[in-house]
Amino acid sequence: MFQQINERSNSETSYQLATTVMKGFHLLEFISENQPVQPSTMCKGLGLTRANLHRLLYTLVCLGYVEKSRMGYQLSLKLFQLGSTVPIKEQLRESAKARMYDLERIAKENIYLTVLYHDMVIAIEEVKSSHTVVLNPDVTYTYPVNTCASGKLLLSGWTDEELERYLDNVTFIQKTPNTCMDKERFKQLVREAGDKGYATEVLEFGNHLNSIAAPLFNRDGEVIATIAISGPSMRLTEEKMNEFVEPLMMMARQISESMSYNNKTPSR
Repeated sequence: MFQQINERSNSETSYQLATTVMKGFHLLEFISENQPVQPSTMCKGLGLTRANLHRLLYTLVCLGYVEKSRMGYQLSLKLFQLGSTVPIKEQLRESAKARMYDLERIAKENIYLTVLYHDMVIAIEEVKSSHTVVLNPDVTYTYPVNTCASGKLLLSGWTDEELERYLDNVTFIQKTPNTCMDKERFKQLVREAGDKGYATEVLEFGNHLNSIAAPLFNRDGEVIATIAISGPSMRLTEEKMNEFVEPLMMMARQISESMSYNNKTPSR
């Protein structure tokens, strides 16, 4: 691969590509596809010496783009921050923003646009509730995947094998007594969310917080994000969430269509 890239580069400029930079990016891509991953696997998969690999890893860790956990190396949220500036994320935000305001006028609760990053659900856009009393006053939030409605939906299009492999490498985090900590039960909740086309969260992330989410699809029918309504459980009751299912799913469909979704209903 390096030779092909260099040949193409030499025909266009007199500069040589920086081999170390190329190795660093190939390492990031490899970690992304296999995270969390051990150094021995990286050496074998990339053909790097241990010394070369550890020098690259040390640099990426120091720069904040890679982090080490007890299960291996994985990408950091700093890379998400970079990725959130690419056109597809901006298009997603732009497509969703107006409808998020429409949904807030209906639900009068916080509205979130979320994506999956490894074992965390991240809110990349928010419309705040017009109520004086609200929860989560900040703009950017992260949620363990097993604690929220959006987490169930973001995994709902995965095959059984993909979901099994993913959950084998995820540490469930308990936020409240109602948080699902059983992986078999969580898999069932994921499948139920996919079948219904929406998911709820009742006191699973916070002791006084409920949420309901619907999926956003790309043109291939893959779940790429969710739109969610979240609010205090004393106000956003289960009965209220049931009332919001139809407008929530309608807004989700409109956002998906505006992102060039092909209007085909996913098989699941």
